[in-house]
Amino acid sequence: MENDLQKLIEILRKELEHRYFKKGSFLHPEVLLMSQQLDEYIVAIQKLKH
Repeated sequence: MENDLQKLIEILRKELEHRYFKKGSFLHPEVLLMSQQLDEYIVAIQKLKH
């Protein structure tokens, strides 16, 4: 499960980067939403590690 989350986080990071460059701002709603989702996955994986 931890491995799956790590892969998902990597995919989301790349997608977030892509959307940031496409939209030109971290404040764009799409970019903000994806960033929040990524944060949730990062918190989940940190909880699994402890």
